[in-house]
Amino acid sequence: MTTLRDVANHAGVSVSTVSRVVNGKEYVSERARQRVMEAIEALQYQPNLLAQSLATGKETKQLGLLVYDISNSYFAEITMAFESIAYQHGYTVILCNTAEGTKTLKYLDMFIQRKTDGVAIVGSEMGKEEVGRLEMLLDRGVPIVIAREKGWSVNPLTDALGDRTGVVEFDTREGARMAIEFLISQGHRRIGGLFSIPKKGLWQNRRALGYRSALEAHGIPVDERLLVTDLNTSKSAGLMGMGELLRRNVDCTAVFVYNDLMAMGALSCCQRMGVRVPEDLSIVSMDDTEDSLYTNPPLTSVRIPRKEQGEFMANYLLARIQGGHPPSYLQLHVQLSLRESASTVGDKNMFRRISNETS
Repeated sequence: MTTLRDVANHAGVSVSTVSRVVNGKEYVSERARQRVMEAIEALQYQPNLLAQSLATGKETKQLGLLVYDISNSYFAEITMAFESIAYQHGYTVILCNTAEGTKTLKYLDMFIQRKTDGVAIVGSEMGKEEVGRLEMLLDRGVPIVIAREKGWSVNPLTDALGDRTGVVEFDTREGARMAIEFLISQGHRRIGGLFSIPKKGLWQNRRALGYRSALEAHGIPVDERLLVTDLNTSKSAGLMGMGELLRRNVDCTAVFVYNDLMAMGALSCCQRMGVRVPEDLSIVSMDDTEDSLYTNPPLTSVRIPRKEQGEFMANYLLARIQGGHPPSYLQLHVQLSLRESASTVGDKNMFRRISNETS
């Protein structure tokens, strides 16, 4: 790797002279500048932009992006949209996965140390210490934008930042209500639920509240035997949760699943157990990721816009970095994408038979 000293030796000048040329400083003769530029070209020297920015206070051309789980295509699609906009404007993205919450604080400290120009946060939980780091970044003039569910459990903490951050949000309670309303319209009354929420905090979760409110609006009581909680948001968790529901012999005709990943696991469980979807059991989930198009059968799922999240966050940060005052809030609307995993009630005797066999 070519260094400043290599360039200086090739040009026959001092290291400080090369540094002044690279950083655009004055007080360098035209002859010396020309020799340095020829040496840079000959050696294909690439300046350390981060080091330059730390020394001069200029932009690092880096954006930090915290996402909860990059292995989940929901977050991957947001990331791709964000990175595309950043790349078009000459910025690189430092991508950090925060599925294990203890990482978040370390990543924020790294953004501070590296003088990252802007920070975007998608689905990452924020405690008091993390919010303190966000305040530190904001105090240093670093713009921050957050993508979140409306009514996010950590809103009281992040809302303390006031209008200093950009926010893009969407209503998952409305999305879940929409999904259950659809199932009820198809004649379903015994609707199970697979949730990634601990049982004791279930009714503080927006998706669970949407599930319950739709049932109650139609006079259908919530039967806790139809609910499987304390799952994580993976395919294996969906498989395990559906297996538990089958073993309970609860005679449900449809299942609402917390997200697409879990729904894929639930579909796999049904296939293994001989439960036909949707003939024996309807399945509806949330996120409507691209992967949901390619399951067997394709998933009926509540669409949460991802590309729009990524583009809004990137454009907001870039505009703020350049001294602009872009809109700081965007509310995205959810909608139900109807596919083959859900149908009318019909005859669900097969599900009851499988439940009896596995109980």
